[in-house]
Parts: sequence; C-alpha cells; structure tokens
Amino acid sequence: MKIPFAISDCGDDEIREVADAIKSGWLTTASRCARFEEDFASFIGAKHALAVNSATAALHLGLEALGIKEGDKVLVPTFTFTATAEVVRYLRADPVFVDCDPETFCINATQIGNAAKVQDVKAVIPVHFGGHPCEMNAILEFAKNWNLKVMEDAAHALPAFCRGSRLKGGEREHRAEDGGDDW
Repeated sequence: MKIPFAISDCGDDEIREVADAIKSGWLTTASRCARFEEDFASFIGAKHALAVNSATAALHLGLEALGIKEGDKVLVPTFTFTATAEVVRYLRADPVFVDCDPETFCINATQIGNAAKVQDVKAVIPVHFGGHPCEMNAILEFAKNWNLKVMEDAAHALPAFCRGSRLKGGEREHRAEDGGDDW
C-alpha cells in the first residue's frame, strides 16, 4: 500500500512573510502573531485561535484545559503521530489505544464505544488523518453516552471539510441542539 506524502507549497508571499518577521526582531509574539490568530480563527470558523509552536503543544494545552490529570484514561488512535499518546503520558494519564478504520486510518468510532464500556475513560482524541474526517456523529454519540470529553486533532486534515463544515480541531462540546448532526 502506498501512502502519499504531501509536499509543502511555499511561494514568494510565504518567504517574504518569514523574512519580514525575522527582520522585525519579533520571532514569537507581536502583531503578526495576533493577526495570524485572528485570520486563522476566521478561516476555520472558530471564535478564537491560539498560535503555538507545534501541534504537540496544542494537544498538551488542550488536555490541560480539559482537566486531564494523573491516572485518567484517554482514548487515542493506534495510527497517529507519537505526540497523540505522548501528551497523555506527559500529564501522567494513560493512553488507551483504539483501532483505526483500514480505509481512512481514522479512529474506529465503534471501537471507541467498546473501549469506553470497559474502562473508566475521561476523554477521546479523534485524529482526522490525511484529510479524512473521523466519524464525528458516532464519536460524539459515544462521548455523550459515556460522558467523554472530545478533543479533535485536525493538524493532518486542514483545510478539510466534512458535511459542509471546515474541520476545526480542539474541544467539542456536547450540546442538545447540536446532537453532532452537523457531521
């Protein structure tokens, strides 16, 4: 099986932005960073965005925000970058690996339900892989039934769409009016 790897597409505009940032003396925060956060939030249709140095840092902050702590169990896909389980272990929580769909390489929604039934699980991290969105309707239904927090990792799938909505990543709340039907 061949799994294609994407080549980044950096043109003159991107090169110029990087050069301008280096010349400004501000390599981390500043007006460029704030503008990027605003533009990115608008692009994905989110209220807010926070720039960090890596998807690993974003996962770490997300799990901290969800209140994941030592001894908690978090469902993660078997096919993902090591950071998905690594950040769970960094917080001294326990990753519980869940099989993936062989067609999409995304976490198998049915297996999430099976794992939640036999373990005291606090959260699940669906990873939208290779532009393929996870089965969020089913995942959100299992999360609602088992009181799981959901933190989507869309780092490998932006700017993918699912049923007309752009993937955002981050925490997804379970609201009665949503029902997960937007996926």
